[in-house]
Amino acid sequence: MTRDRLFDRLPEIYRTRDADPSRYGQFEAYIGLMDEILEALDDHVETLYHDHFIETCSDWMVPYLGDMLGVTHLKGDPWTIRADVARTVHLRRRCGTPGALESLAFNLTGWAAHAVELRERMVWNQHLNHQRPDAGGVPPGALDRHIADPVRHGTVNLRDPGVLGFLGGAFDGFARNADLRPLDGTTARVNLPNLALFVWRLRGHLVPVARPFEVATVEQVAPEAGEARFAARYTVDPLGREMRLFNTFRYNPGAEPPDFSVPDRTPGPMPAARLEEEEPTGNRDEYIAVDIFEGSRPDDPGADAVGLTVHLPGTVFAGTEWSTRGASLCAWEDGLRVPLREREIVVDPVHGRVLLGLADDATEGAALRSRLRLSHTCAAPGETGAWPVGRRFEETIWPGLAEPEVVRVTVHPGGTGLRAALSGLSEEGPPRIIEVADSMTHRVNLADVDDIVDEDGPTLTLARPFWIRAATGQRPVVEFRQPLRLRPAEPGNAALVAGLDIRFDGTFLTLRNAPVAEAIVTRAAVNSLTFVGVTLDPGGHHLLDGSVGGSLAAHQPALFLEPDLGFDDAETLEAFEELPEVVMENCVSGPVAMGPRYTLRLVNSMVDAGDGLAVGAADADALAWGPRTEIDGVTVLGRVRVREARGQGGLFRDRVEVRDHQTGCLSFSRFSGDADRLPQNFACVFGPAARVAFTSTVHGNPGYGQLDRVTTVREVLEDGPEADEMGAYGYQLNSHKFRNLGIRLREFTPVGVRTILKTVT
Repeated sequence: MTRDRLFDRLPEIYRTRDADPSRYGQFEAYIGLMDEILEALDDHVETLYHDHFIETCSDWMVPYLGDMLGVTHLKGDPWTIRADVARTVHLRRRCGTPGALESLAFNLTGWAAHAVELRERMVWNQHLNHQRPDAGGVPPGALDRHIADPVRHGTVNLRDPGVLGFLGGAFDGFARNADLRPLDGTTARVNLPNLALFVWRLRGHLVPVARPFEVATVEQVAPEAGEARFAARYTVDPLGREMRLFNTFRYNPGAEPPDFSVPDRTPGPMPAARLEEEEPTGNRDEYIAVDIFEGSRPDDPGADAVGLTVHLPGTVFAGTEWSTRGASLCAWEDGLRVPLREREIVVDPVHGRVLLGLADDATEGAALRSRLRLSHTCAAPGETGAWPVGRRFEETIWPGLAEPEVVRVTVHPGGTGLRAALSGLSEEGPPRIIEVADSMTHRVNLADVDDIVDEDGPTLTLARPFWIRAATGQRPVVEFRQPLRLRPAEPGNAALVAGLDIRFDGTFLTLRNAPVAEAIVTRAAVNSLTFVGVTLDPGGHHLLDGSVGGSLAAHQPALFLEPDLGFDDAETLEAFEELPEVVMENCVSGPVAMGPRYTLRLVNSMVDAGDGLAVGAADADALAWGPRTEIDGVTVLGRVRVREARGQGGLFRDRVEVRDHQTGCLSFSRFSGDADRLPQNFACVFGPAARVAFTSTVHGNPGYGQLDRVTTVREVLEDGPEADEMGAYGYQLNSHKFRNLGIRLREFTPVGVRTILKTVT
């Protein structure tokens, strides 16, 4: 609401007198205090009106509106609690129906959900004189209604891989005998009173228009008619690593009943058998799309995009028709059992590999090498790390400095490169925001950046701060040829150094040919270095090296910041008075090593060193101590050895040693109990009794860092900060979601129905 200032309503004589230089606007300032009170009253009156509606009311008002409907109070994410109250009347009218339970689960968790009355999956016998093919399955000779429809007669068709792909899952349509064993809460036991609610916890992230990693284009040996002469091999991951492909979550909440669980539209792993074109086995159009684009770059996929879109340049492939199929390409060097055909795309959704059949290499192969793009979907437990999510940035992170200049970076033709955007930072000027407007791989040779200096390696000399951030909905990969090194142009200029706040947002940072022995960042002589929603390549990913089951790569160090801050002489080091701070918020990182002058702050982040030292000193001495550390929700895989530690919500798998155990306090955390040396601690759990297990500890796997709710003890899942789980994903309040869903299921399911909550991912 806009209103005239009270001072402007006064007679002109008072405003004129107050403008006199001897008064300096004192009366206007005095009246302005009254204006602030009136504005606060106006805002409060407007808020009172909005508080009448569940869509616009304040968060604290939601329980009071729920009281008028007799809704049980819940705790957790304010968005889910608001949605629960908003849909209460609607769900009560449809109380107990599978569609209502799916809608209820989505409102409370934001997860995809599918409700199944398990009595529909029970086998039953029919009298031979009174057969009911219409009730017991599809009548002989009739068309299938749906691939997941229950079939209660006959035997399982082992020749239909599409149907077998649903076996044991949410859309399993095979009949089973009654399972009379007691419910364990996690297994969907088929029985008359049982109802299973399947939920998909992992969140799919669609990375738009990225450049895949080219492996090779090989000539086929003696191809027959219709077969491809050349096979172009690519990995979906831009760094050439293994990646599990997922489908996108596409639903229609406005439908009646709401549609949250179509078999081929749930955010789960792509089944290879469903990538065929022939129905009913395949349903390619729900998983893969082929886009032949014109111009310099393809458009980003829209909201209804499928899990994988292959973008082909129209200059060479205009008017061509492509077929697709799924297959295992883990040993594509040995060829395929079914030969690759021309204009065919073979996708391995388990390993993230793509094979394209070409007629020639000089024209078609060259076009793919330069202009092939993929939009792919991968999954993670949350938004920790670099993911293509919506972002809202503050106008500036340097309130005391000049208005920043914004440079948009892209590798597409006609755009500004990242190397050029990093040039000129040694000259005085306004702070620089470098916004990366695509999800491509940006390779930066720091030696080619203007005004670079060589101090044990190419070093960026800074006379002003910078901020590298990914545009909303993008996830760029920044691959440095050399480790990133930062230093001030004038180390003795306290005002300059105090303003050097460097920040990275939403980017995947790595080194060329990673993992390597050098760290990604090896010098940070600045006031602060902040990473928000960033992945500092931790390595440790899965390798397909021909061994049984594959092996794991070495871990990639993230930070190695020496005690002398990289200065060669003691005089310059003494002139540098700042105590640099390194902040990681919603990040995934490899091992971190720092000198004693640094302070490390970890918020909702994960540090992965495998079995090595995760946080410690940048010193060859194994007994040296790392930086002062503050945590607020962190998962650490590896040992920790620091000077001081304080904070809450830590999940430490291995030993933690703190030199100063008289300072600070660690609360609501889990420790290994293996000779830990700790400061004061409160509400913590220790040792093997506090059992913890992860869905995966291999970087690149979909469930990386996700707690296994079956094996992990209750204290770790529910006794962290905010009475939720400990570790990097505690901010998602997953335990609250499970509790709230259990409460509502008991209220909304009919009498006699036993509900089983089954997690798919």
